[in-house]
Amino acid sequence: MADYLIGDVVKMKKAHPCGGDTWEVLRIGMDFRIRCQTCGHSLLIPRSKFEKSVKVVLQRGDEAKTAQNRPLFDLNLPEKKE
Repeated sequence: MADYLIGDVVKMKKAHPCGGDTWEVLRIGMDFRIRCQTCGHSLLIPRSKFEKSVKVVLQRGDEAKTAQNRPLFDLNLPEKKE
């Protein structure tokens, strides 16, 4: 499984109907929200379909922005006292 960042610009195997084949990653998780760099159309696709469709990452996104938007599951939070 590849690691993608918010802000990545990826080239897909198939072109969008507008003719563009480069997309910016806006959201990551079980689904990916991507925006066409040519016409600005945005769509939500499942992770499995996204990973199969990506040909190459053209530009890496911002690691800090991605980390800020990811949920933190492994934090050792203090237990609440009731």
